[in-house]
Formats: sequence, C-alpha cells, structure tokens
Amino acid sequence: MVVASCAALLSTGGAAIAQATTPQAAQAVDTVPQVPEWLGPDQGCTAASTRLMRKTPWSQPMIGLRSAQKLSLGDGVTVGVVGTGVDVRAAAFKSRISGDGKDDCVGHGTFAAGLIAAAPVKGVGFVGVAPHARIFGVRATTERGVTDADSIATAITSAVDAGCGVVLVSVPYGKPSKQMKSAVQDALEKDVVVVAPAAGGDQTSAPAYPGALPGVVAVGAVGVDGAPYPSERKATPATPDLVAPGDRLISLGPGGGHFTASGDPVAAAYVAGAAALVRAHDTSLSAQEVVTRLQSTAVRPAGRVPGPLAGYGMLDLVAAVSGVNDSDGAVTTSQGVHIRPYRVPEPKPSVSPLSAWIVAGCAMLVAALTAAVAAAVPRGRARRWQTGSRSVGDDV
Repeated sequence: MVVASCAALLSTGGAAIAQATTPQAAQAVDTVPQVPEWLGPDQGCTAASTRLMRKTPWSQPMIGLRSAQKLSLGDGVTVGVVGTGVDVRAAAFKSRISGDGKDDCVGHGTFAAGLIAAAPVKGVGFVGVAPHARIFGVRATTERGVTDADSIATAITSAVDAGCGVVLVSVPYGKPSKQMKSAVQDALEKDVVVVAPAAGGDQTSAPAYPGALPGVVAVGAVGVDGAPYPSERKATPATPDLVAPGDRLISLGPGGGHFTASGDPVAAAYVAGAAALVRAHDTSLSAQEVVTRLQSTAVRPAGRVPGPLAGYGMLDLVAAVSGVNDSDGAVTTSQGVHIRPYRVPEPKPSVSPLSAWIVAGCAMLVAALTAAVAAAVPRGRARRWQTGSRSVGDDV
C-alpha cells in the first residue's frame, strides 16, 4: 500500500499535494458585493461598497502583474473607457480621470477603469494593471446601463478625439451599425488600440460588437484554472484574439470600495491595461504592432492557433511588455524585429516542501526495493527458487 501510494505521487511529480494548495477564485470574494452590468427597472443606483480586500486577487499573479510593473506603469498613456461612466470619488484614481462620464450609477464602468488604472493602496492587495495611466471615461449607456450600437460608436469617437491611445469598450452590443463600423475604422486609422469583449452578458455563444469587427482585439474570459469562463462556453463565429482572467475579479466600484464581477467585459479591461503598459514602455510601436505583440507573446493554447475559445492564448504581461520570452529567445524591438509566435512549455507542477520530501523519500524507498529484488533474483534462480535453508535434495 505504501509503495502504491508513493508510485502514484511520483507519477504526478507531487501534483496531488500541489493541487490541494491551488488558489480558488471564490476564497476571498464571497462577501464582496457584485457590480451589475446594467440595472433593472426597479433597481436604484448601485450602493457604495465598504469592503476592501487585503489579499492579492488570484488574477494578478496569473498574468504576471507585479513583474510587468517593474518594466512599465503606463505613464503617458490615456485609456478611454466606453461604458456606464467612471466614479471619480475613488481615491485609487488619484485625479487621473477625465471625460464626460464622471459619475456611474451602475458601477460597471468604474470597475473596468479600476482594473486598468487603480493605483496601489497601502494594505490592499488589489492594484490596476497600469496605475500611472490616465482614464478618459465616456458614457455610452443610459444611466441604467442600456446601450445601442450608435451610442457606442459616438463614445468611441469621443475617446479617439480626446487623444486616447487605447480604447476599451466595456459594453458590448449584439449587432453592429454603420456608425459603429465607421467609428472603429477611424480609430484604427488614427493608431488607436481598440479592445472589446468577445461576448457580453449571458450571450457567451454569440459574437458581440465591436469585438467581432476586424481590427478590434476581442477578449474572452477564463477562470482560476485557465479554462474558458463560463464552463459551458461554446465557440462563436468570431473567435477571441486573447483570453484573460474573468471569473470573480476584484476591482473598484461606486464610492471607491471593492466589488466583484465576471465575464468577457472585465477580462477585456486587463488586456486594455496591458496595451497601455506596452505603449508606455515602447512609444515607437504602432497600434497594430502593440496588438501583434500581445498576440505573439500570449501563452499558447493546445491545438490550432488561433483557437476557437482561446484565440492566440492567455495574456502574458511580462512577455508582452518586454517583447522577450524564455522558451526560444524570440524578441521584438522598436527597430522592427518580427515577433515570432511561440509555444510556451507546459508548466511544471509546483511542489510544496512537504511534498518534495515525500517524493524524495518514496524515490529512495522504491530504489531500495528495486535493488533488493535485483540482488535476490539471481540467487533465487541458482537455488531454483527454493529457500536458502534447504537443498535441492531435500525436496519431497
């Protein structure tokens, strides 16, 4: 029984113990209020949250946030947040908010803006991707969060005209309009990175716009295990370009307290923040080069790339900002070196010190048993498998 248990542990490299310590998305957010994407007819404005999460959210280590922030903090980049508005009362924005959407009855736009650019607060684990970037908030909805294609188009144009280098559309719509297509095309021609969710709300099997339009970076959500979120998600005619954490994320909401939210719209905020880090780190890159950088440095999914559910893969902030990966030495620079897509090696299971000692002990035990058997077999054969106390002539 002991040998069988050791063999099982050795075959997984200690993964059985390592998996027991894997962080779960719900561990620290069960008591945090959820920010809605829109408000029902009888709902009042989203009440301020008094909760502040002290621990680092699971999503930040997953994309390598702290390491990437040693390279870039988003200085000099303005990100347009097209959504329900942005509440300027949040201290973590530190007066870096402009635009006409300076209040947010729903709270979803504030949540997205926090994921992009919230500054660190002492004693709080949560921080935005690009905490030195500026936010230009543009409301593309009614006060209750209802939108349409032309309202989104008008908001995109306002953000582009304000000089935003990155525009996040956090409120997707089910179909495009001529005005939306024109606004997106104009943004791309003016060297703006446009990011949007691949799907929105409960419509995880249907494309959303402007994410499904050519040139827009469409983003899908994944959970704490890296699998598509939600688990029943199906491929859409317009596949995502990238995936990023999007299951019960932590960010700011009305009043500056912490909320939680899930789905493609909040995952897209991470990619918008990543684009801000890249643009700040290398100002010579065009919008298309930034998009290529994000795609080419993503952690590759299994199978065909781009894949139907994960596109080019999982956002990798460190590789995206630096342009360097550690698997095959591919590099991109401001001098125009081509970024070669690469496949990241399968991650090695993390093993705790306890499991390492158990694995080592099991290995020694197995080695000792193997040596004993190896020594016994020749002697047994010589005795024709009789015990050492009896001779061949004693057989009856």
